[in-house]
This record gives sequence, C-alpha cells and structure tokens, in this order.
Amino acid sequence: MSSIADDSHYESCVDAALHERVAGRPVEEARHRAFIVARLIVAACVLLSAPLFLFFHGAPTVSELVLFLFAQIPLASVIVLSRTGDLRIARSLSIGGWMAMATAIHALTPGYDAFSVALLLVALIEAALTPEAGAVLVIEVVAVAALALTAGLNLGAPRELLTEHATTAILLGAPLFLYIAALVFGAVRVEQARARAEARNDRELKLLTGAVGDILLHLDRAGFVHAVLGDARHTFDLNRRDLIGREFFQRIHVADRPSFLKAVSDAVDGEALATAAVRVQIGVARNATSGFLAPVFNYFEARLRRAHSNDEECAAEAVVCALQDVHATLEADIALAAAHAAAERAATSNVRLLANVSHELRTPLNAIIGFSQMLATDEIAPSEPAKQREYASIISDSGNHLLEIVNSILDMSRIESGAMEIAAESFTLPTLADQCCDMMQLQADQSGVTLAREYAESLGEIVADKRGCRQILINLLSNALKFTPRGGTVKLALQLEGNHVAVTVADDGAGIAAGDLARLGDPFFQTRASLDSGREGTGLGLSMVCGLVGLHGGSITIESGLQVGTTVSLRLPIDCRIHRGATSGPARIQAVARLGAPLSMAAVGGAEPATVKKIA
Repeated sequence: MSSIADDSHYESCVDAALHERVAGRPVEEARHRAFIVARLIVAACVLLSAPLFLFFHGAPTVSELVLFLFAQIPLASVIVLSRTGDLRIARSLSIGGWMAMATAIHALTPGYDAFSVALLLVALIEAALTPEAGAVLVIEVVAVAALALTAGLNLGAPRELLTEHATTAILLGAPLFLYIAALVFGAVRVEQARARAEARNDRELKLLTGAVGDILLHLDRAGFVHAVLGDARHTFDLNRRDLIGREFFQRIHVADRPSFLKAVSDAVDGEALATAAVRVQIGVARNATSGFLAPVFNYFEARLRRAHSNDEECAAEAVVCALQDVHATLEADIALAAAHAAAERAATSNVRLLANVSHELRTPLNAIIGFSQMLATDEIAPSEPAKQREYASIISDSGNHLLEIVNSILDMSRIESGAMEIAAESFTLPTLADQCCDMMQLQADQSGVTLAREYAESLGEIVADKRGCRQILINLLSNALKFTPRGGTVKLALQLEGNHVAVTVADDGAGIAAGDLARLGDPFFQTRASLDSGREGTGLGLSMVCGLVGLHGGSITIESGLQVGTTVSLRLPIDCRIHRGATSGPARIQAVARLGAPLSMAAVGGAEPATVKKIA
C-alpha cells in the first residue's frame, strides 16, 4: 500500500509540470512525464555533485563553470516543455545540449575526451528513442557530429584518466548512467501507456459498435477498406477478411455502387458529411423454389467523412465510413406504408360495401313496402284476385331475395372472420354436378342456352363439404347462364389432376372486360357487362365461391375477355381435410385476359376419356 501511495505521490508531483495541452491524452502524458523525470534526475545529480566537486577540487575555473552551465540544459529543456508543451522543441534542446557539452569538454578540458564520446553516445541514444517522424534525421545528424568530433579526440589513455581523476569520473559518469537508465525506463513506460490506451480504445470501440450496431471502416479514395473498427461479426456475421480491401465494395449491390462511390468522392473533396443508402451482402440463403443459393442483402446507411490525420501510415485512409443498419427501419416503413394503404383500401371498400348493401337492401324493401301499402289501402287496392295474387307474389319474391342477400352477407362475414367451418363428407362429385345441372336446366331452357356436361371416367368420390360444393357449382352455372346469349353453350367439365379435381365452367357469352378482372370476387362488384345487360344480381355469388374454395384449400383461375366468353377453373383437393386451412380466408382469383375468339367447347376438359351429356 505504501509503494502505491509513493507512486501516486511521485506522479502527482511530476504531473504538476505537465502542460495543459496534453491533459486527457494518456500516451502524450506518459511521453512528457518520462522526458521530465529523466532530465530532473540528471539535473538533481548535477546540483548534488556541485558541493562534492568544491570539496575535492576547490574553487572552479571559468571552463568548469561553463561546463556546469551546459549541464543545466536538461533542466532548461524541462522548463521549456512545461511552458510550451512542445515535446519536439524540448527534445531538440536536450539533444543539442548533450552535443554542446561534449564539444565544450573537448575544447576546454583536455584529457577528458572519453567523457565527450560518452556524451555523444547519450545524445545518439536519446535521438534513437525519439518517436517523431524526424528521429532518423536527428540520429544521422548526431552520428555525423559524433564522427567529426571523435576524429580529433584523444582516446588513448582512458585508464590513466580513471586512476588520476577517479572522483571526477564518478561524478560525471554516474549521472550519465542514471540518465540512460531513466531514458530506457521512460520508453518502457510510454509503450505500456500506449498499449493500455490502445486496449482501452479497442474495448470502448467494441462496446460502442456492439451497442449501436454500426460498422466503422477506413477507406481510401478508391473505396478500398484499409481498416475495420469495432466488432463486425457481432450483428452481421462478417469477418474482417470479408471487408478488407476490395471485398467490401464487391459485397455492395451493383445498383448501389455508383451512389456509394459518389459519396466517397464527395467526402474526400469536401468537409461535409456524405451519405448513401447501400445494400450489402451479409450472407447467402437457399432459394425455396429453385434450390440455388441466393445472396442475402441488408440495408445500410453509409455516412462518410474525410479523415484528418498527421500519421503518414494513415494518409491513404482518406475517409471514415460508418455503416448503420437500417434494414429493420426500412422494413417497418414498408410495412407501415402497406398497412396504411391496406387501411385506405379497407375504408374505401367498407364505404363501397355499405353503399352497395344499402342499395341491394333498399330495392326489395321498396317493393315489399310499396305493394304491401297498396294491398292494405282500400282506395288503391286491386279488386281482381289475379292482381292481388300478382302483388303478393312480388312481395314474396322480394322477401326471398332480401333473405338471400342477408344470408349471403352473413355467410361472407363468417368466411372472412374465420368463423365458418366446412363439414367434410365423402360423396361422388359427378352425381352432385348432375343434380346442380338439373336444377339449372329450367333457366337454361328459358334462356335458349345449351348446358353441356363432361366428366372424366376415372373421377370417383371426394371428401369435401357437399353443401358448399353445391353452392359453388350453382353460383358458377348461374353466372354463366346469365351472361350467355341465346344459342350459346355453357359447359361443366370435371377432370382429375393428381390429388386434385379440376372443375371448369366455360361459356361463350359476353365475357369480362380487362379492367374488371382485377376486382373480380369483391363483394357486390358487378362487371360492366352485367350492368349493361340489366340482369338481376347482387355481386355476391363469386365472392361466396372464393370464400368456399378458400375453406377447401383450393384455387381459382378466370380467363375472359369482352365478347370472347369466360372460363372459370377451380382446383379442389380430393380430400379437403388434408388441405383445409392452407389458404387464409377467401381464395384469390388468378385472372387472365383473353384475346381473340372464344375457347372452343371441345377444348374444355382433359385428355382422359370422358362421357359427354347434353341437355337441349
């Protein structure tokens, strides 16, 4: 504990002589502290040796006083460093002082040439320990001066010097040895301080980059990475070799490379911060469809600024680049924009739905209220029984139509909310299709349309909701018959496709315009062909089909065009219990615009042997 206290006291005394410009810079503080300590040791030894010199030799001569003054140059260099904080000036003064003292000893005190050489060696050692960029030049100057001086020195009798002037040798030699030891010790302390500072900086940088998630790079003017700061693997599983040199630029998406290079150029040429949004490859992943390895990119915001450094080794590192991960933020923005667009579409859809519902409900209600009032009012009530039956029939039809609309709305609400469940059972689909065709035959006869059926012989039983399949077939056949002109044909085809059964309803009627294909399946939506024909309908039939097919885990494709007919193709699993819930909500319609002549009825169906039934 006492040694620690003494060391702290020693450092506090020396720190009082440090200049304020090095405060908070541990390596520079260690350099200044080592410089001051070594020179103070020499100055103290010189001052303590003065009384001893006087005791053994008496009063000093003029030359000895001059040498004593030269010996105070180390102390003067300490004062200069403490006042200016410029270590280069203080080192130059110290080295020059040793050389001046060596020259003075050679010129003023013959016989002490060995001490002149020792002082030149001290100056050479001090120059060698100088870390500045000009240290090599200083060493060369000191070496040349040493050679020039030693050429004229008398080094032939160092033994006589030691025997005749032993006291003087000790007084002059001891401070030099202590000074050299202090220089070496100070150099070791400086390197220790440098190592501690670098370790602390690395640790703090790793903590910072680990917490912030940024990658810090040193780039040159061409975009090459010379150094990576922080822990790049912490978040993105990238090694330093994945970023050093040209590797980082190769990982940038090709489309983002021009903007990145422009940001580097802007940062080099200006003082302002340059930014660029880049996609950087952080790995590879196997594509689910093709099975090939595909690159995985992450979105980053690159912030670049020109680096200012006096270090020649860092001269090529012209730009510091901070890569901030914005992938999650960008995905959140995209998701927010999509949610906002979906909310707007939902709001628009709800407004349209309410308008359509009110219109569809108001029409039968007006008929019910109007004809009921006519029958209930004596003044305007018809007296003929036939007229009364006609009014009652209109009221009944309007009520049934109103009930059908309400039931369809409820069914659609149950499907979209996920509350509707299907009751799976085994049945023969061709038999159910015949029943549906028989039910629609009267409508076909009244419209003058041929209703044809074509079933694959290999088609057996399926497991599905029988009531839902009946509603699907009736809705599709009703729509096809409604928009097929007199003399046209509607064909129902059943075909086996692996583990699915394909149900196709084709007609050669009015068809659907390309602009209406995208909205097929929307509740209460009616195509322009249906509005122009004036035929009754609510626009809920196809929506119900989408919902029921989605509950079975099937898919829908519609191919149509104006005046070229329509083909609706469904793919239902043979066993809906396996695929039930495969789709979320109603099935989405894959719409295909048809060009040219309507599809031939003979082309509808499969390649398997089939039995064709026609009912005129």
